[in-house]
Amino acid sequence: MQGYSQAAENNKAPIADIMGKHLPADAFVLEIGSGAGQHALHMSNTFPGIIWLPSEREAVVPILRANLALYGSNNIQPPLVLDLTDFNWSGDSVDVVYAANVMHIVSEPLGERLVRLAVEALKPSGLLMLYGPYKYNGQFTSESNASFDQWLKDRDPASGIRDFEALMSTAKCAGLTLTRDYAMPANNQMLIFERA
Repeated sequence: MQGYSQAAENNKAPIADIMGKHLPADAFVLEIGSGAGQHALHMSNTFPGIIWLPSEREAVVPILRANLALYGSNNIQPPLVLDLTDFNWSGDSVDVVYAANVMHIVSEPLGERLVRLAVEALKPSGLLMLYGPYKYNGQFTSESNASFDQWLKDRDPASGIRDFEALMSTAKCAGLTLTRDYAMPANNQMLIFERA
């Protein structure tokens, strides 16, 4: 598989366990930031009744497309080219918008754009599921997350682990309500928001 991520391999099963508690059996899921497609492949196999729409920036889509061609199933749609800097939702409304390990990679304004884009795409009562590490009350949840944040900022000063409270404010302004905050392996969280 091109572009393979060990982190995506490690976290796909725990994420699927949580998703299974919340996904409608026939959910239409938009994934923002699909990377190599490991989660798309795993979730579409785990939940055969769902339709999964992966998306990525233009530069990454060829890798994603190649992996899906080799390993994909018929409930994965062709990947969408989606760049948070310039994208408006014009497709059918979706039941779930899902993004794993995106919020701390993109800049804070693009993270806010992701939340607003989710609201554009979601049906009423639809769910936004965000997986990754967060700070609470300005504090990292572990030493390893603090080190990871420094590594992110050294690589790209605009990236970094986001404040939970700032995300809550953005979500509330966009019309989303936090319904669950799950502690996940490797000091990550799964945040689940519902669209009003």
